[in-house]
Order: sequence, then C-alpha cells, then structure tokens
Amino acid sequence: MKAPLLRCLSLVSVTCISGRSFADPLSAQPLIGLAAEYSSNPLLLASNGESETTAALLVNSPVNYDLDKFHFAATPAIRYSNQAGYSSLTSDYYHLDTSAKYVTDVQSATLTGSFYRDSSLLYAGQLANDIGVRRDTATVDLTGQRYLTERSQVQVDANTTRVLYDQHTALTDLVDYRYTSISPAFVYSLTEKDSLKLIGALSRYYSLNDVSSSNSKTAQVEWDRKLTEIWTMTASVGYSKSTNVYNYYFDQYLIASVPGEQDSTVYSASITRQSERLVLSATASQGLAPTGLAFLSREESVNLLANYQYSARWTLNAGLTWQNISTPLIAGGSATRQFYDLDLSAQWKWTEQWTIAMHVSRIEQRLEAAAGQAAVSPTSNGVTLEISRQFNRTNQ
Repeated sequence: MKAPLLRCLSLVSVTCISGRSFADPLSAQPLIGLAAEYSSNPLLLASNGESETTAALLVNSPVNYDLDKFHFAATPAIRYSNQAGYSSLTSDYYHLDTSAKYVTDVQSATLTGSFYRDSSLLYAGQLANDIGVRRDTATVDLTGQRYLTERSQVQVDANTTRVLYDQHTALTDLVDYRYTSISPAFVYSLTEKDSLKLIGALSRYYSLNDVSSSNSKTAQVEWDRKLTEIWTMTASVGYSKSTNVYNYYFDQYLIASVPGEQDSTVYSASITRQSERLVLSATASQGLAPTGLAFLSREESVNLLANYQYSARWTLNAGLTWQNISTPLIAGGSATRQFYDLDLSAQWKWTEQWTIAMHVSRIEQRLEAAAGQAAVSPTSNGVTLEISRQFNRTNQ
C-alpha cells in the first residue's frame, strides 16, 4: 500500500530525496514555501457552494541516514494556513513519513511508517470520501524480498492502517477503522524481458466500534514485460472474495450479526514510457479497497500521468484520475460515487534554491440519483501559486 503524496509538495519532495550520494551518513535539507490558493467550491457542495481564498506556509524537512547496507529517511511536512476548520480542498496538514531499509546481495527488508493529519480532498475521494472532514491516518508497512536463484525470488508485504475521522459533523457516514493485510508473492523471470508473479493476499477491515467488518481473500497472476528500452508494461488479473458482518447492539449487548458476501474480479494494467525528458504512464485497475464506510468498497480507477522536463529550469506535469466506488449497503444493494480529478502544473526553477510553481485543478463528483430526484454533480476548480526556497544540504 502506498499512500499518495500531496501534489502541492510533489516537486520539492522529489527534489529533496532524489539523487542522494553523500560522504557523511547523516544529512538534512529543509525547504520552506508560501502558497496562495483559490477554490471555487471547497466543500464540494451540490448547491450553494462558496469560494475560498487562502494563504499557506509550507515546511518540508527531509532527514537521511545512509550506510553501506542500511538506509533511513524521515520527512516531516507541515502546511499551515489562515483558513480555520477542515473544509478547504487544501486544508492544513501535518505529515510524517519514515522508512528504514536493509539491503544485501540476496535479500532486502523495508519498514515504513507514516502519520497524517489532514482533510484534503485532493485525493479525489481515495481517502476523504467526498467530504473534507479531518482524518488521522497511521500506517506501518513491512516489505521483504529474497532471491532463491538467479531467476526466482519470494516477496512479502504486511501492513496495517488505522484511520480516525473527526466526529463533529453530521454530514458523513464515515467510520473509524483499521485495515490489515498480508500479501506473499513468488516471482520468476522467464526471460530478460519477461517475469511472472503469483500473488496471494489476506486482509481484515473492521470498524473500531465493532459494528461492521470485512474479511477478504485475493489471488492474482501478474505479468511484467519490458517492451523496449523506454516502454514497460504490467498486467495482473485475479479474484477477490469478502465476507461481511454487521453487528446490531442494544446498549453494549450484541443482539444480532447479519452476514453478507461480496466478490469481485481484480485486475490492474499499466504501461509506462520513461525517457530522459518525458515520462508517461497509464493505469487501469479494479479491486476491493478500504474507504471509511461500513464494508470494503469495489473501486475502479483510471490514472493518466505525464511529466515533461522542458528545459533545465522548466518542468510540466499533467494528471487525470477517474474513480468509481461502489459500497455495499447494510440494507442490501450498493451506493455508487464517481470522481474526476484533472490536474495541471508547471514549475520554474528560478535559481538553484528558489522555485515557483503554478497548479490548476478541477474535481468533480457524480452521485447516484435517488428515486424521483435528479442526479447531481458538484464540482470545484482551484488555482495555486507557490514559491519555495530549498536550503543547502547539511551533513553530519
């Protein structure tokens, strides 16, 4: 599971952590920035939406520790604005990402941990579920791989995530939850260009008030192929089945447990082109995913991304995301929501240390029409102008 980075810091985060090669093992390279932002409908309301203009302070300070076989990184990031509350599309946040990696010739292990407090809708529904309430997300992930032969290896990924939502709102059915999964895999290199992967997964998703839960099993087959020097393709297909339970309580006493089942074909297909100046990627996927509602949701998504290094100073980015999220209802049936997220940005490296970035976005949500009512499609347009200064790297 890879949690997505906030786009307003994507440029500076990559700049801070990429291409590291130091004589001293411990290093830090802080960044500070200012952003001015406009959003036409920050609450993503279907009607009577009000625009919002904010100014924000951005701070990002990665710390790295590198030895021959051991690597450690910690990146705290803060956004603080003049807008109170949790309604903004680019609300205040407090993030901390950490990772520790141990690597040898035949095996590697990586432990990552993160804590996020935010309420941004920039995820296009992936974490916020269409309402900008505050959430606290804590994640721990352990991955490992070991080569058995020159062609084969085993991998394992175990992770757990806990999400707590702000409860001071009556606008949402979101529930505090924990999601834990373990996924072993076997990889075999067929040729220099082709590899085959067999993947299994067990997961448990449950609300922290012990009202609802989903236990799922998944099996997949994945094929990776290097088409050319710059084109690669990955495709996987499989099947996932989830057993759902909803508990009815009277006071603290359990009255009844209602079972249910949900199954889904799971697949993912992606193609990537990566050259010195242009990176293109397209991904389509479907699977069962945690979304903060009673049970796991069937999530279909399509992502198109482009990054172009126009010159030594100019970088252009474009992204388009579509999501269709279908969640089982307690009384039967399902509820469906769709999200569209268009993002365009340009970064100009003014000097070696100063960067100016402009970001334009559009988010649209489409809700199922209730009986006798018309469908609604609330939208929000946003513009962000950001200036940031990256300080010189300090080594210890």
